[in-house]
Amino acid sequence: MKYIFALAAALSLSSPAAAQDAPVIKARTMVKTADGVRVGFIDRVNANAEGAPTSVQIIYKGRFVSIPAATLSNGEKGLVTSLTAADLNKL
Repeated sequence: MKYIFALAAALSLSSPAAAQDAPVIKARTMVKTADGVRVGFIDRVNANAEGAPTSVQIIYKGRFVSIPAATLSNGEKGLVTSLTAADLNKL
C-alpha cells in the first residue's frame, strides 16, 4: 500500500515537469536546426482542432517551409528543430 502512494506521488510530480519542458510555440520565435543553422522566425503556427500546434511555417531561403511541431524543442534563444539543414532543403 505504501508503494502505491509513493508511485502516485512520483507520477503526479513528473507531469508538471514534463509540461514545463514543452516548447512554447508562437509566431516570431527564432528556430535553429540541431546542427546550429539559423532557419528563421516562425511566421505562422498551424494548430489542430484542439488548438495544439501541429506545424510552423517559416520563410527559409526565400520560400515557405512547414516544420512539424513535434520536431521542436526549447533552445537557448528560441526553438531548435531536430531536422538538419539538409532535411529543410528537401521540404
